[in-house]
Amino acid sequence: MSKFTKVIFALMFAVMLFPYEYAMSQFQTGDVFVAVGNGQVQWRQPNGTLVQTLNTGQGGFTTGMAIDSASKLYVTNFSVSTVSVFDKFGVLQGNFGSGYQTPESIVFDNQYNVYVGNLSNGIRKFDYNGNFIATVGPNTDFHDLNSDQCTGYITHEGSIIDRHNYCTNTSMGQFATGLGGSAFALRIRQNGEVLVGNGVNILRLNAAGAIIQTYDVAGENAWFALNLDPDGMSFWSADFSTANVYRIDIATGNVITTFNTGTGGNTVFGLTVNGEITAATVLNIEVAPTNSTKYINNQHCVTATVTDQNAVPQENVNVVFVVGGVNAPQNFAGNTNALGQIEFCYMGTNIGRDTIFATIGTSGRSDTAYVLWEDPLPVELSSFTSSVSSNDVKLNWSTSEEINNSGFDIERSSNGTWTKIGNVNGNGSTNEIKNYSYTDKNVSSGTYNYRLKQIDYNGSFEYYNLSNEVIVGVPDKFSISQNYPNPFNPSTKIDFQLPTDGNVKLSVFDNSGKQVEVLSDGFKSAGYYSINFNATNLSSGIYFYKIEFNGISKVMKMSLLK
Repeated sequence: MSKFTKVIFALMFAVMLFPYEYAMSQFQTGDVFVAVGNGQVQWRQPNGTLVQTLNTGQGGFTTGMAIDSASKLYVTNFSVSTVSVFDKFGVLQGNFGSGYQTPESIVFDNQYNVYVGNLSNGIRKFDYNGNFIATVGPNTDFHDLNSDQCTGYITHEGSIIDRHNYCTNTSMGQFATGLGGSAFALRIRQNGEVLVGNGVNILRLNAAGAIIQTYDVAGENAWFALNLDPDGMSFWSADFSTANVYRIDIATGNVITTFNTGTGGNTVFGLTVNGEITAATVLNIEVAPTNSTKYINNQHCVTATVTDQNAVPQENVNVVFVVGGVNAPQNFAGNTNALGQIEFCYMGTNIGRDTIFATIGTSGRSDTAYVLWEDPLPVELSSFTSSVSSNDVKLNWSTSEEINNSGFDIERSSNGTWTKIGNVNGNGSTNEIKNYSYTDKNVSSGTYNYRLKQIDYNGSFEYYNLSNEVIVGVPDKFSISQNYPNPFNPSTKIDFQLPTDGNVKLSVFDNSGKQVEVLSDGFKSAGYYSINFNATNLSSGIYFYKIEFNGISKVMKMSLLK
C-alpha cells in the first residue's frame, strides 16, 4: 500500500471516529469556550476535546464571553476594547457595538439586550443589533444580571460583591463582603445563590450573601473564569496561572472533567458554555398536547411554547424536534414566533408509540410529548344517545363512515355483567352518514348501561359505550297487559306494572275455573315485570290469568293453540 493511500485511510478513520455534529462544525449544547489570549478562543467538546481554535484576528487578551439565543458567541477583548461575534459554525462575523474601554464581561437580559462590563467606562447597554442604549452601571470587572432584569451583581477584583440597579443606574449596596480573596467572574443561580471565582478558591453564596460552600483543587490559586453548565448541577472554572479548566459538581465539589489549554500561564481569563444557565435569561419549554392517540396515515401536530422565568413568551428561540419510536427518525428545527410558539407536524405510518422531544437549541432544556398510533376503526361513530318512555329504552346512534361493517350487537348491563339483547345490521362500507335505532322493551325498573358491539365481516369487533346510565323509573299506576303472543304455542309473556310495593299473585285457570298454575306469589317492589308462561303440558283451549295485588284483582283471557 502506498504512503498516500495510508494517509487517506488514516484520514477516513479519523473522520469516522469524530462525532458527526463536530464534523459539521456547529456549536453543540455543553460545548466549552475558553478565552486563551492572543485574540483567540478554544472551542472544546464537554469532555475537553479541542474542536477548533477561533481567532478574532485582533490579538490581545480575550476575556469574558456569552452566547445568545441564536448560538452566536460574543467575545470581549480587554486589550483592544472590542467585542467580536462568531456564528454557531465558528465563523467570525465581525465586531459588535462600540465605545468600549477595557471590556471584560458580557451578559444578556431576557430580551437579549447586551450589557458589556468595562473596567474604565462602566456597564454599557446595547440592543440586539449593537445599537448603544445607555450606560447603566459603574466601572466593573465581571458582572451578572438577576432575574428581575434590573439588579446587577458586580465584582472589582476585591473581597466584595456589589449590587447595582441597571434600570435606574443607582447603587443597591453590597451583596457580600469579606470574601477573603479577589472576586472575579460570577454567576447567579436560579435559586438566588451566587458562584464566584475568588482567586484562592471558588465560593458558593446563598441568596443573602453568606458563604455556604468553598471549592478548590490542589495547586490552583488563581481561579478567575467561571460559568454554569446547562445541566444546572455543575459549573466550569479555570485557573489563569496554570491554564487548567475544570468542571465541578456543585453539590459535592467533585471534579467531573478537567483539561489544560496548553497555552501557558496568564492566558485564560474568560470561559463560557453553550447552553449556559443565567438567571436573567432562563428559558422554559412546554409541549402540548402531552398525550394523544391518532390513526395511522394521518398528521399529528404538537406546539412547543418557550417562556422565560417570568412566564413571558420568547420570540426567535431555536427549538429542535426529534421523534423517537415506531415512526422514527423524524426531526424538524425552527424558531418561535411572537407568541413564543412553534408547531411541528408529521405523519405516522406505523402502529405503536412515539415520543416527541422538543429541545431549546441554545440551552438543551427539553420537554416531551407522546402519541399512540392505531389502526383506523372500521366504524366512525358520530353520536350515541338514549331516551326512556315508560319502561322502554330507545337507543339511537349515527355513523359518519363505515368499513366492512356487518352490524351491531346491542348489549345491556345492570350489575357489571353484559348481556346481548339484540342486533342491528350494518351498511357494509360507506362514507355517508347512517342512522340506527333499537328499542329495548319492557325493561324492569333500575339503572342500566348500554353498549354497541360493532362487528366486521371478518369477525373483528369494537365496543362503543353509551356515555350515560339509563334509569327506568317506577310506574304511576297499576296495570296488567294482554299476554303476547296471543294465541300462543307453547309460551307467552304476561307484563304488569306496580306503582307501589306489595304482595302479588298471578295464577292461570282453565275454562272450567280450575287453577292450573301459579306463576308468581309473593312480595314485589314497585316496578315493571314480565312473567313467562310455558304451557307445554297443557292442551289447546281457552285459559284465564288472574292477578291479585293489594286488594285489586283483574282477569284476562288467552288462547293456547297447538
